[in-house]
Order: sequence, then C-alpha cells, then structure tokens
Amino acid sequence: MLFNGIAVKFEDVAKMCLFFMKNEDNIYPPEKGFKGAELFKQYIKEVLDTRDIPNNSMYDIKKNKLTKITKEGKIYE
Repeated sequence: MLFNGIAVKFEDVAKMCLFFMKNEDNIYPPEKGFKGAELFKQYIKEVLDTRDIPNNSMYDIKKNKLTKITKEGKIYE
C-alpha cells in the first residue's frame, strides 16, 4: 500500500494504532466510564477476525476532538 507515493511500513501502522488509541482515550476517557482505546482495539480485532470493514454504528464518530501528532509520530497535547 502506498501513501503519498511511499510504501506504508508495519511501523507506520503501529504509529497509527498508538495515535488512535491515545485519541480514543482523550475523547472517551476510561476513568470516566468510557471504553477509550478498548473500543479501537475491539474494532481492529473485528477487522482481523473477519477480514472485513465493520459497519456497526457503535464505531461511528460522535465527536470532533483531535489528538495532535508530529511528523515523527509523537503524540502531544
């Protein structure tokens, strides 16, 4: 798979996973009773198990709060 003409490495996918987990924890903090990153992990597990994209409405975006990330993949507030 190419992104902007560059092959995507496993490390890039790992950085994206870490970004999404941090973002979910920011938007839906587990300490306030939400699933946070666990929902993302559940989504990815479903993708891996079924080899298909889930169309379950529980995965729909409900907020628009963003986590910031540097070009090097570091997450910051």
